[in-house]
Amino acid sequence: MKKKVSKKFNNESFGIIGLTLGILSIIFMGNNGILLGIVGLVFSRMQQKNNPTKIGKAGIIVNIVGIILGIVFMVIFIKYLVPIIQEQIQNFPAI
Repeated sequence: MKKKVSKKFNNESFGIIGLTLGILSIIFMGNNGILLGIVGLVFSRMQQKNNPTKIGKAGIIVNIVGIILGIVFMVIFIKYLVPIIQEQIQNFPAI
């Protein structure tokens, strides 16, 4: 006889995953942070759609903050640091 295996998730599973990815998106600012923030936002929205919880709402907020910080970091990097790096490469003595 075959046993039925039920896939049962905790009621807050997607919210916990979304919140965790949101925290990681703040830690890893830049390309990875933006990517983690988007994926975390999807999980948090799924949590809020299926079973609204405080963790899902917190995940949405943290993910939005992570995405915004990632975009700000990328703009600062492109605007200020790339010209400095290019100048240093040009001034580096050729071997």
